[in-house]
Parts: sequence; C-alpha cells; structure tokens
Amino acid sequence: MPELTPNEQAHLNSLHEIMNCPAFDADCGDTDQLAPPPSGLPPLTDFNEKWEGVELDETIRSHSLRFIDFGAQWSTLSPEYCEENDIECDEGERELPEIHGEFFLRPLQDILSQPEGPAREVETEFQRQFLSELRVMDQTPRSGAGMITYLRLKPGSDPLEIWYSDIADIQTHPYPPGFVKMDLTYDAYLDALLLTKGTYGWQYLYTETGLADQYEIRGYLEGMLSLFPEIFPNYDYSSLAERLEARL
Repeated sequence: MPELTPNEQAHLNSLHEIMNCPAFDADCGDTDQLAPPPSGLPPLTDFNEKWEGVELDETIRSHSLRFIDFGAQWSTLSPEYCEENDIECDEGERELPEIHGEFFLRPLQDILSQPEGPAREVETEFQRQFLSELRVMDQTPRSGAGMITYLRLKPGSDPLEIWYSDIADIQTHPYPPGFVKMDLTYDAYLDALLLTKGTYGWQYLYTETGLADQYEIRGYLEGMLSLFPEIFPNYDYSSLAERLEARL
C-alpha cells in the first residue's frame, strides 16, 4: 500500500478500533484499494461546467481519504446476541446500551464524479438549484438506513457547506424538507467522525435541530456518551456531551 497521509492513518486506526472493539458487532470495508491523490484531480469544470468559481481549499484536499471502500456498520452486542453466537463480551455481565452506527466516506474524486444531486420534488427554483449542488460524501449503504451527508458545491461558497439528510419532516425554509445544514467544515466533519464512529444521528449535534422529541436518536447519542469514554479512553467526549445538552 502507498504511504498514507496523517489523516488517512488516523481514520484507518479508528476503523481498527471499531473492528477490534469487543462491545461491537461490526462489518467493515476493505481499505487495500486507494483512489488517485487529490493533487492529480483535473479542474472542477471538467467534472461539471457549472462549477466555475467552486474552490476546493487545501484543508479539503489534505483531509480527504483515498480509500475506495472506507466504511463500517456496527451495533453494540446484546446479551442475546452474545449467547446465540457464543461470544464472551469484555464488558462482563453489564448490559450495553443499544447503539447503532454506520459511515461510508467517499474519496474526493468519487464525490466530484457523481451526477447532479438527489431527485426530490421541489416547490421553487431555489430548491431545485440547491439540490443540484449536493454531492454525497458520507452515507449508510450497508444498512440501507438512508442517512446521507452532502458536500454542497456552490460557486463562491467559502468554506463549502455540509448538509445532512435523515428526518424527513425537518425543514428550514427556503430549503426543501429533510435537509439540515451542519455547523462543520469538511475537515471538521472527518475529525468528528473519529470521535463518533458513525453513531446514528451524531450529525445533529452540529446543527440547531432540537432532539428532545427525537427519542430514538437521542437514545443512541446518550448511549454513545455513556459507553464510548469507557471503550475508547483516548478520546475526549466532553464537547459532544455539551452539544447534546444544548439540543435537549
């Protein structure tokens, strides 16, 4: 394998933490194949003529991952699962909180090579234009849960925006239903993924969305914050705990 960048190595280490965690049942991707480096990308207008004025800053290029199949689907082990599969969990007899997670990060060239954004019914020309600017950067293909994070390739936007789609009845006018803007840049999104390991709904911690009535997502996040400091002691989860408190 070619030499990895520091960020690629950090995410590979995080993937190994998921694979080797005795509290998880995990299905992880193959990290042997790499896409070409971002330095070799052609001008963005070669991908889409409408991207005149779209800038990929150095933080996007330096943080992007070249892995072709970089993802994982995991869930915490239940006592029933351990018994059925003759697994001894290092967490002893304490029942683990029910948590699920998944991510699948696309390499930068794959993001740019996608056709125009998601096909949805729209009410305005603004919404149609907005959807046309979205490209998938993270999703949940192994479970089919339908959670998707987009990079918005909008001319003149600095930094490029990150949008998340999951709960269909969330809407911020004038944008179409089901999309919420994240208070994160591309590089910060990848950094946050090192902490959350893709726990379902973690993206809402970086939005203005209230979670008091979103019981399932709230349960996953509360479970993450109760368990992860114990099983991943090298990470500091205090900032995520503060963000969850602010959403409740």
